[in-house]
Amino acid sequence: MTKRKRYLLCGHGESLPMAEDGTTSLSSVLEELAVEVCAEAVSARRCVNEEHFDFVWVSCCEGAEPINLAAACKRDSPQTAVYLVTADRTGSVASRAQAAELDGIVSPAELGEYLLKEAARNIDGDRGDGESVALALPDSEGVRQALTTAKTQEENRAGFLLTVVSGSGGAGKSTVATLAALLGARRGLRTALLDADLQFGDLAALMGDAPSVPVEEVARTGAVPDELSGAPLVLVSAPRALERSEVVAASMGSVVDVLVASFDFVIANTGGGWDDVHLLLLERAAASLFLVDQRASSVRACRHALDLCLRCGIATGSFLLAVNRCTRHAPFTSIDVSSALDGAHVAELADGGREVEELLGAGMAQSLVEASSPLCISIEGVLDELLPLASRPASAGVQAPLARIGLAPKADAGLRGKQRKRKGRASRREAALAKGAS
Repeated sequence: MTKRKRYLLCGHGESLPMAEDGTTSLSSVLEELAVEVCAEAVSARRCVNEEHFDFVWVSCCEGAEPINLAAACKRDSPQTAVYLVTADRTGSVASRAQAAELDGIVSPAELGEYLLKEAARNIDGDRGDGESVALALPDSEGVRQALTTAKTQEENRAGFLLTVVSGSGGAGKSTVATLAALLGARRGLRTALLDADLQFGDLAALMGDAPSVPVEEVARTGAVPDELSGAPLVLVSAPRALERSEVVAASMGSVVDVLVASFDFVIANTGGGWDDVHLLLLERAAASLFLVDQRASSVRACRHALDLCLRCGIATGSFLLAVNRCTRHAPFTSIDVSSALDGAHVAELADGGREVEELLGAGMAQSLVEASSPLCISIEGVLDELLPLASRPASAGVQAPLARIGLAPKADAGLRGKQRKRKGRASRREAALAKGAS
């Protein structure tokens, strides 16, 4: 007796179109083929781990972006054929699918057609050899072209993408991203500042009269305007109208492709609420700067966001945590935040005072850089940790390349040196208190 193949659909079956005349119901097809359906990401991964399936199709599960869930399922069960179900076959999607070693990409219509054929063969008893209908969809010309385009873009890619995030709003992402972009341009790097806070981004106001192009224009044309090609720093501003944000979000992968292929250094600023754009930018980033401010709620939100990254399969090894607005009397230091986050390396960004808000509010961010604001000096230290050695000027004083992006140098200078000094003072205080108590 021929062993029937087992299928798992990760998503909502209602998203798959069946017969156009409506004569074939989805439920009957799924029942005929004994297709298991999981609408939630955690349940889907549990099924893949605990049971054997011949085919897994990932569509729109709750709790994870489809490409992330598909990658996790393939990693959990490499021998299983895992397909991403999406109508989006851009180079960005194809590149991510290829990197995850998925077996292919199919559209909802193509998968629906495949299921109908399989069900018909079951009903007709035409399965004498035990073979199923061939699913040659991943080798279609459209997908092959998309993969070729993605591979070419990957080979030509030279830019360094830094994503700036936080667990909640108000941590200073816009300020830090703006100043990091100006400091990167001052290092001689062709720099793009991407405002990925698509609903309420205000980097255009902070950057004053800097050369800029709306993000929807880059998404539409697939290029940065020629007149901006020679500018040392270009702002890719948030959509002009809030209602365009969802449309732009769907094209964010291609926007990142364009910028990373066109610039040496790309800084992506994000919004306060986490969404698929956050996860995409974190996945694609060479390094990510994770900001925590002086509120206890910010530390808790940071932990929640890091947990989300782990659940979505996003590697956090390239993250650099930084506590913002540090002064002598600040509630939290890097040591405090590091302790709350299980000993993670945490940098410190100095509090620039009222001058930062006043100048940024007037669109005079460049003045902060020229005045060597304490905040700018500390951001320079972070860039020393994150940027590749080849991009640093000789005056930076860096003697050896970093062993890994996101980790501080082993030398005693810099941010870690400051942390050790502060930790030493804390240890002496604790010893004195213990001696007094005895």
